[in-house]
Amino acid sequence: MRYRLLGNSGLRVSEAALGTMTFGDDWGWGAAKDESRKVYDAFREAGGNFIDTANVYTNGTSETECGREPPQEHGAGIGSEPQTT
Repeated sequence: MRYRLLGNSGLRVSEAALGTMTFGDDWGWGAAKDESRKVYDAFREAGGNFIDTANVYTNGTSETECGREPPQEHGAGIGSEPQTT
């Protein structure tokens, strides 16, 4: 996995990001929680540490599942896009 600095923040993030909009099947489609966890774990094992999620992805399931492990404990940066309706 290759990494880049994120702006002037000093954070080193993977060039590949994991998009998690389809983590959870609350909308009647998408990956079930156990399958989502397999994808997440494979991404992390490959060295990925940049994760895109939002509180509106699958009614918040995506953000909840990705946030189960605090980033400081596993070195991942979670880019969340909070939205209000």
